[in-house]
Amino acid sequence: MLTRSPLIRRLSNLAVAGAAMLAVLAPAGVASASGNAAVAKKSQVTVAEKDTKAASAVKLRKLYDWRFHVKPNNAKYIGRPWKPSEPMAELKKCFNCTFPVKNAPKKYPKENQLIKLKACASGPFGCKNAPVRFHSKGMKNGWYFIAQKGHFDGAGSKVYFQFYNEKNTGYLMLHVWGYVAKPSVPDSVNKSFARGKWQDFNHKMGVKMHCKHSSQC
Repeated sequence: MLTRSPLIRRLSNLAVAGAAMLAVLAPAGVASASGNAAVAKKSQVTVAEKDTKAASAVKLRKLYDWRFHVKPNNAKYIGRPWKPSEPMAELKKCFNCTFPVKNAPKKYPKENQLIKLKACASGPFGCKNAPVRFHSKGMKNGWYFIAQKGHFDGAGSKVYFQFYNEKNTGYLMLHVWGYVAKPSVPDSVNKSFARGKWQDFNHKMGVKMHCKHSSQC
């Protein structure tokens, strides 16, 4: 058998050592990348959690609480016995087809999605920035918005929307109630604007539902 020279033996040993080192470092690199991804994901969750906690910590007061019969025509109908899941299905097909606030998305919002709404009305109200985050967890046939920094109601303010059937009649109802933190407009103006918008939303949904159940549209 031929014997290897000292130089060849040394180079061979270095190659073996290098291969061993790569075998050790490769899993560490993969683990590091996985760790970075986990940190990024955790960071995203933390933002949502902080946002919710900050809203919960705000001192709120109820500004309004209204219930509307969802119907296409006030003179012709007292109410209509539609299912609460039906208007939600229409909103999931097209959100801003009935929701009347400027910059509302066409696609149904995702949980914690930031929506840069703009509330516009004639008279002293004008146009106001109304950025919100969308939430629906814990809500059946409804959702709620949490106001963000720059909202005219004050960051942390909330407004809820929920469809349900009236207990005695079975008529479809829209329940809207809102809480404010530090609004920048007078309550009377704020309530007047909100009622007009939510009545408009209710009417548009009533027409949409009527067309779904009737061939007259």
